[in-house]
Amino acid sequence: MSSSAETVANIEELIKQILIWVPALSLIRFKCVSKQWLSLISDPEFRRCHTLRNPNSKISAFFSRKIQDESFRSILLGNHEIPPGWNPFKTLNNSDSVPDESKLRILQSCNGLFLCHIPRSGLETKNHPVYVVNPTTNQFRALSFPVVRHSSYSLFVRYALAFDPSISPHYKVVCVNNFPFYYNGGKHKIDIYSSKTGEWKHLDTPFFPSPSDEGRHHHFMNRAMHFDCRSREGAIYCNGAVHWIRNRGEASLPFYSFPDGKFIRKETDVLHYFDIGQERFLVASATPPVPRVAKNFPLKVSGFGSKNPAEWPLLTQRYFGECGGCLYLIEIYQHCNTQFEVMEMETDYSGWFVKYHVDLNPIVAALPGRDWNAFVVLCLSGEEETSQEIDDKVEDSSTDLLLHMPGKVISYNLRNKTFKTSIELANKELYLTLGDNHCCDNHCLPEDIIFPYMETLACL
Repeated sequence: MSSSAETVANIEELIKQILIWVPALSLIRFKCVSKQWLSLISDPEFRRCHTLRNPNSKISAFFSRKIQDESFRSILLGNHEIPPGWNPFKTLNNSDSVPDESKLRILQSCNGLFLCHIPRSGLETKNHPVYVVNPTTNQFRALSFPVVRHSSYSLFVRYALAFDPSISPHYKVVCVNNFPFYYNGGKHKIDIYSSKTGEWKHLDTPFFPSPSDEGRHHHFMNRAMHFDCRSREGAIYCNGAVHWIRNRGEASLPFYSFPDGKFIRKETDVLHYFDIGQERFLVASATPPVPRVAKNFPLKVSGFGSKNPAEWPLLTQRYFGECGGCLYLIEIYQHCNTQFEVMEMETDYSGWFVKYHVDLNPIVAALPGRDWNAFVVLCLSGEEETSQEIDDKVEDSSTDLLLHMPGKVISYNLRNKTFKTSIELANKELYLTLGDNHCCDNHCLPEDIIFPYMETLACL
């Protein structure tokens, strides 16, 4: 190799080593610098290296689950790299591969990638039921059906996306099917798509019945144990597994009048999860504690001496997500929506426990005139803080709760119980609502899922 060729090669390697540290959205703009930069940034090998080198991008935006006015509604968290009116799904919307983009829905977001689908009615089928989307690069991949999906006996399907750029630049999509006779046969049908191979892999995994269901017809089994009672949208990837929580219709609080009159949780309430590495479908006890607000409900005594609630707790909002390698659950009730608990799942999946008690009333007092029936829980955000103690650096974890209301994003520190306005939105009317009422699994309830977005150059 001549000295001039070596110089050019060395310069290209230097540019690569510099650009690999640049945020993904900036690199998309830098494609316009030169043909050399365009070729380098577009190279799949460079994108894979960039993905592995930048696995922990901060959340840049949040999206609602459905299209409105030809775009998913979103709020941006002050990232100046994102232009006004940004529509990262425009390539998907303009593609002939998407038969009806106006019906496109987000199922899940996972470390910068999105899993989308078009809802189907009855046994209607389409060539490409799900799409993996990278909003940063405006690219998508339409996934073909797993073989098992062609069966006319399929009652439901749940999808989940697993993508961990700190481990691999590749992702997997998990598809769980259920059939009536599987309750008797003791199997679920699971298919796993790997972006590395571009193929589906099929598994048969055990069905988890409740002990009290032995000998019963599947129509009369305990619904809290059934996987088809898992939420269709908002699966969560955490610690090498994808997790499904019960749907809203199964989240009620039964009330026992005797002897003392109190609300309870269903002991058979479970959380299903699929371990990606072990390829095992598992179930965990996930009976959350009875919320404090339900314990404080006023009771009235009936003519027969039994105690009953004067009003019933109505679940108005629910958050299920991940932060710092832990699963979190928040349930907010209409009776007192400014006071609630943040629950954390034990690392061994032995159950939920109350991590934080939240009281937003000081914020309500500090921000008069706001409609506190309209706030939305966006996410939990954890950052490490460094303090100086006797010349030793001590790292501590600080967790913030991000709340959204028209015109604002508020950050509430769960440890210090302090708050600040994190973002003043330019569009004061912009608001990510909790969704529309639609029937899902025979329960007509609002879907309150907001999907976080972060930058990634991951290849699809």
